[in-house]
Amino acid sequence: MAQQTKNTPNEKSVRYFLFAPDGPLVSFLTKTGELILLSFMWILTCLPVITIGAASAALYHTVVKSVRHGIGYPVRSYFNSFRMFLGKGTALTVPLLIWGALMFLFNRYVAHVEISLSTFTAKIFVIFVIVTLSVSVYLFPIVSRFRISAGQAVMMAFVISGKHFVVTLLHIAAIGGSIYLSLFILPIPSLFVLPAILCFLSSLPMEKVLRGYMPDSPGENGEAAWLYEG
Repeated sequence: MAQQTKNTPNEKSVRYFLFAPDGPLVSFLTKTGELILLSFMWILTCLPVITIGAASAALYHTVVKSVRHGIGYPVRSYFNSFRMFLGKGTALTVPLLIWGALMFLFNRYVAHVEISLSTFTAKIFVIFVIVTLSVSVYLFPIVSRFRISAGQAVMMAFVISGKHFVVTLLHIAAIGGSIYLSLFILPIPSLFVLPAILCFLSSLPMEKVLRGYMPDSPGENGEAAWLYEG
């Protein structure tokens, strides 16, 4: 009884919150540190440009598997995932870069054509931009979750982006806001912090969407099918 009186539930909960290795505060600080480290690693592996896709798939995979679910070590998981997705990620990134360059040239051309054409072509351009962004939002999370070809990943991203358009718009708005913040408000801090944090927040609705397309798993709660082993 004396021991129970000394360690009252309230005192125990406060001590657990502040000092326990698996308590909320320590867990929050640990995950924050891991996300900052992953942001830095993502930036480094994006520098060759054509590796942006592989880096993004590896970031999403690691954030969900290691940071959110506590499976494996983030650094090791990231580099293993990066190597795993390098081929497919590059195969998707190069066409996306070419497509983006073509849209840029198309936009520059529209600025010099007749006014009667500019209204129509501007609408076409906006549609192209929205579709491209919508597909890109889901493309690399899909690569990190499904063992399918690059073409199948693009088609799947296109279908999901239309079926879950509200989630798609939220992601586009969040990415646009993050880019604005990184370029015009807090360039350096945002650049090294936002990528993995945005990925973490994005994975909350994204995981619910992608879970609906995963095959049934013999494991408990479908986690064996949702999370890669390795």
